[in-house]
Amino acid sequence: MRPRTLSHSASASSSHALAYPSQPTRPPLFRRLLLSPRSLLLPSVRLKTSLYALSLLILGLIFLALNAATLSSTHSPAVHEEGYNTIPAEVGLADSGAGKSAAVGQVTNGGKVEKEEVSRSFEEPDFALLSGKQPSEVGCDVPLAGEGNGGDEGKLVFLGIFSAADKKDRRDLYRKVILPDFPPSLVTVKFILGLPPYPEKPISQEALTRTQFLRKLQAENQEHGDMVILPVVDNIDLGKTHAYFKWVAKEFAGKGRVKDRPRFVMKADDDTILVMPNVISAFKNLDCSENVYWGTSAGCSHYFGNYFRGLAYAMSWPLVSWIGSADMPPAHIIKIEDARTGQWLRHLDPVTDPIRRIDMGWTMGDYNQLDVTVETVALHWLKWDDWVSEQHDRLLGIWAAADRPYTAEHGVEPRLSIAKGKMTPQEAEKEHQRQKELGWDVNGNLER
Repeated sequence: MRPRTLSHSASASSSHALAYPSQPTRPPLFRRLLLSPRSLLLPSVRLKTSLYALSLLILGLIFLALNAATLSSTHSPAVHEEGYNTIPAEVGLADSGAGKSAAVGQVTNGGKVEKEEVSRSFEEPDFALLSGKQPSEVGCDVPLAGEGNGGDEGKLVFLGIFSAADKKDRRDLYRKVILPDFPPSLVTVKFILGLPPYPEKPISQEALTRTQFLRKLQAENQEHGDMVILPVVDNIDLGKTHAYFKWVAKEFAGKGRVKDRPRFVMKADDDTILVMPNVISAFKNLDCSENVYWGTSAGCSHYFGNYFRGLAYAMSWPLVSWIGSADMPPAHIIKIEDARTGQWLRHLDPVTDPIRRIDMGWTMGDYNQLDVTVETVALHWLKWDDWVSEQHDRLLGIWAAADRPYTAEHGVEPRLSIAKGKMTPQEAEKEHQRQKELGWDVNGNLER
């Protein structure tokens, strides 16, 4: 039987099929997914690459955002943000005699104070202060070391030294020269800082630099444990003082006795040396349940009523608790911080909450205006680090010459310092005349 032969077309078709085998017909996508769900987990190389690149981009953005964000305030050793100023590297406006213009938001004109009305906020009452728990309702049951059961003992004084974030060298100097003077059983000392200003762009080199700086502050605090970083931008006249009192009031709040609660709370500048023995002597016999307001009015501006200069002043615990617990609006906490404190105290009822003012006069003030003796309580205006060491050595020499140990037990009686403070030093009188010639005499800065 003759074999069958293929036609030319069939032969060509067969050889074509052998050379290029045809692809089987693929089922529709939906059917493929039903038949093999695992195909969902097998993305293409192109898709894998795109997803990988997208992931890297997202991680990079997250990293930048985290670095730009403000470090959260925690309760690690007292760490808790308008100008990165060198508080208090410059003279306070109230001290300089230019306080009136600052209070109304004006500037001086060629050194002359503008004849404007004092800001209304320095005269009007604050509802939060009036409606809150008054100092007479707060009380002050604070046993000192050896007077309690060990777990409820407090301190005589909480000293907050206002410092700028970038002033580590000054803080280190005080840690070495000044702070060792203060007995920790009686005095708690903390540097009070605000935060550096926020950058305009949250994701920027400026933001990264700020975050790195905050980490350095945290590391410094972890090393020394003597800093309180307030959640406000660091500027002395933008509410830092109220934020300080608010922190203290919250830190030592509670019913009954609270461990380490202070009888008195002091605010001081970081260019002030407090004469430790006389500070202890000033407070050790005072009743902290009274509304004690302690400091100096020597050199104050009368435009703001009665207040004590910001170089160093103190209040008893009930006053600090009252002020720190009041949720006041910004208008009542900003500008001229020392004068503002005096304004808060004028809210008190003079019958139920009278103020006991203890004015140390000219035993506290600028170091180059005082007659420095063993009665001196505080030296101010120590702008250079060398001045701090020199004036501290000067104090120690004066006490040694008087054959008086520079210890907490040998402070001068407050009545003697108060009596000396009523005498105007010659250098202070000269400075007053200079201010008058410059037009800085605001309604008589110098009390006579």
